[in-house]
Amino acid sequence: MTRILKCLGLAICMAAIAAVVTPAAQAQTGAVTTPLYPSILTAQQQGGVTFDIGEAPNWAVTCSSNLEATLTAATDPVTFTPTYANCSADPGLTPVTVTLNGCDYTIGVSKPGTTGQPVTTGALQASIDCPVGQQIEIHVYQDAFSHALNISTCTYDIAPQGPVPAGTYHNTSVGIPDVDLTVNARFTARSTIGAGFLPCGGDPITQHLPVTLTGTYTVRAFDDLNGVEGPQIPVDVG
Repeated sequence: MTRILKCLGLAICMAAIAAVVTPAAQAQTGAVTTPLYPSILTAQQQGGVTFDIGEAPNWAVTCSSNLEATLTAATDPVTFTPTYANCSADPGLTPVTVTLNGCDYTIGVSKPGTTGQPVTTGALQASIDCPVGQQIEIHVYQDAFSHALNISTCTYDIAPQGPVPAGTYHNTSVGIPDVDLTVNARFTARSTIGAGFLPCGGDPITQHLPVTLTGTYTVRAFDDLNGVEGPQIPVDVG
């Protein structure tokens, strides 16, 4: 009888702890919200480096970068489809291509005010999600001639992975509210050409090296008119 009471007491205590802990844990998760659904989200990079490849880094890759998603309800995490164009690598401003092979970024958000920063700011997490057997490929070329012949100096493969810490967001309130993302998400890549040697870098045995997705993006929302962007509408993380 005593043991039964002890077990009941333990069960009641555990339930009480869960009742206290679970809402607090859930309170850390936010959601990207717009006043109308479906809605289209677009996020354009505001200049700067898009990928830092290697620790030093070996290459700092700059692209014209955009993210796009469709919301049908308040959502967390949000899956963004990226596009990259006009990429080049420093040093040397050599040509670069980023081949996505159907891969997307899934970005999660915490509640605003959970980062120790202003109450309009929260934390990001990011994952790379790809179709089975696919990965993101980054090809760095020596010059335009090598680019035309598709002979890369260095090639990096980024397999599906995550979530990893990915920086912060900030809800804005000027004009039509939008969300600013400051992205810094460190992933592991494989250096498949020239691994372990300059300029490509990477561990000579495992081929592993870090690739950091970086950049400042402004997320704006638009009314979804059958797949076409309509008027801009507010978006925030709540």
